Amino acid sequence: MFKAWVSAFFLSILVLVPISATASFFPQQAKLQYVDNHGIPVNMNFNRQDKQYRIDVSLNLILYHFNFVSTGTVSENILTPISYMDTRQGKPYAHAVFSKQAVQFGKNGADAQQVQVDGPVYDMFALGWQLGINNGQLAKNTYLTNGKKIYPLKNISFIGQKQLSINNELINVSQFRLYRGDDVVEYAFAPSLNGIPVRISYMDNGKIYTLHLKSGLIDGKAIKTL
Repeated sequence: MFKAWVSAFFLSILVLVPISATASFFPQQAKLQYVDNHGIPVNMNFNRQDKQYRIDVSLNLILYHFNFVSTGTVSENILTPISYMDTRQGKPYAHAVFSKQAVQFGKNGADAQQVQVDGPVYDMFALGWQLGINNGQLAKNTYLTNGKKIYPLKNISFIGQKQLSINNELINVSQFRLYRGDDVVEYAFAPSLNGIPVRISYMDNGKIYTLHLKSGLIDGKAIKTL
């Protein structure tokens, strides 16, 4: 069960909340704590310094240690990834290096591959933050990589509004659906929060996996609206 969750988490990571219409910049720092639908804690840190960003997601249990790191440049409301690394049990598992029209990627121990692209390419983490700050909108011909494969993204659509319970408080969210090949990921965005992940629901082999925000700090301040 846990290994199945890790696979789903890796492929679908990150639900994001868009920044409000009057704000167009990423925070300097966000330290976020999540819990999945099996009670497993997950931490995500977003850091922006000058024109650089780093997104660090970690899952640390006694026998399982996973770390996913995305780095790149940031300009107002646009992230441009430079590298992505998936590390498991302290060893590199998969990676991707981005340039303007190409991506080099591969699983550790295998020959690296390179493909040409005609649009921006994101890892799951950068994609999530980009979706959040732009209210579910992406550039034409956007691609996604998990370090092992490259996927064109299709049919990002708004699927309605609802209220979610976070820390026993109800918060209004807007929901979006994203197709990655035959896989479906549903994101929830809360306009009242500043571009941070709130919830993601991902189906894999008929099973639904959920990453749910529990608490966090944005630029040193607690998320009081939760």
